Amino acid sequence: MDEKNEREGAFAIGIYSQELVEENARDAFGPKHGDPEDRKKAMRAGYVDAEGDITEKGWGVLNDDIAKLERNSLAWLRTKFNTVRDEGHDHYDDLVGTFWFDVRDPKQASLVELGVSERIDMTDASYGDLSGAVWKGTSPFAGVLGGQINFIVDSAVADEIEETVSRRVTRR
Repeated sequence: MDEKNEREGAFAIGIYSQELVEENARDAFGPKHGDPEDRKKAMRAGYVDAEGDITEKGWGVLNDDIAKLERNSLAWLRTKFNTVRDEGHDHYDDLVGTFWFDVRDPKQASLVELGVSERIDMTDASYGDLSGAVWKGTSPFAGVLGGQINFIVDSAVADEIEETVSRRVTRR
């Protein structure tokens, strides 16, 4: 890569809040909305109680799954960009860091633009292939989780990204 085209940005890997995870569990395994067979399986495994509330064992499994989601997300980022540095968790408990990319590479620029303007969703394949990569090795109970990756870049870098993306569209 031409170093003069390398730019840096920040990323945040965010996992759904505890409240949303609990709501997802009640929707999936609770008596009002959940499938009775799924509820029975989750209760037998000890993940939820009869109301669909997550048990201590369920939270233990989900905590392991969250760590896997973060590791898998970092691995995915490393396949997409030149360099990725994990800098730990911020005060929102998002895993944050820095990444470097080629601002003239249309694939990298488009991906960064998506992560800046919107997000790259872990549960929605229309946002790209993260949703396929992130769930490897997670438990069947991990379906109550979700999250996204967001990017931040300087405004001058955002302008360069826009130029690269618009050139790509113009060539088609």
